[in-house]
Amino acid sequence: MNEITKYKKKILVNFVLLLALSFISVIVTIGAAQGFKNQTGSILLLVLFLIQIPIILNLGLNGLKAVNSYLEFESKRIAAKNDDIEELEREVEEKAKEADDLSFNLTRLGEDIEATNDWEAYGQSVLLGFSKQIEIVVGMVYQFNHQKQKYSPVATYAYYSDLPPHEFASGDGLSGQVVKDQKAMFLSELPDGYVKVMSGLGAQKPRYLSLLPITYQNQVIGLVEMATFVPVERGLAHKSNEIAELLGKKAANIIV
Repeated sequence: MNEITKYKKKILVNFVLLLALSFISVIVTIGAAQGFKNQTGSILLLVLFLIQIPIILNLGLNGLKAVNSYLEFESKRIAAKNDDIEELEREVEEKAKEADDLSFNLTRLGEDIEATNDWEAYGQSVLLGFSKQIEIVVGMVYQFNHQKQKYSPVATYAYYSDLPPHEFASGDGLSGQVVKDQKAMFLSELPDGYVKVMSGLGAQKPRYLSLLPITYQNQVIGLVEMATFVPVERGLAHKSNEIAELLGKKAANIIV
């Protein structure tokens, strides 16, 4: 018998006893009233009532205690259930993170990026390497131009806009903020006016944007910008520093 059934049975028993005692009280009262026609009978009847009152109150109190015990048990059960749900959510999140670790292969990315001394070829190789593991809608690679002191586009992936990708300086806009902080950024809402993608389904706008710095010797020498229809943050965020260093090492031989 579980705890809930036990408490319900206890409440029911107390209720039945209370009804039975009340019924007996009525019978006794009627009998006493008929059997005693004088003052002694009235006193005896009063005594019987006084005896029954604490008994009835005790039964009622036990019933209330049973109800309170049941409510406390339910509260503890619900709290324990919530704890179990939170623990399950943590386990699911950990499993998802482990799956993400397997979903993006850093070694494979390094193998896919070809050795080159040309920024354009390097950029195309980087975007192609990412596209083998991520469904990129639009992608761009920027290099740092020492003469302009700005980051200029050197390679694009599926870029169909009539306007060329913009240049930017450190601290300018989202891309400039990534360069300044030397920290990747992942957005779930693209900025207004971002490039649309032409397909057989018509003009569509990507929903997610990933900005990854390319670092070498603690300097940001470039930036990778990728737009997607699905979020990729979970697969890249906890590897963003490793990705930045890998891209930097691959770009070390490029003549700037």
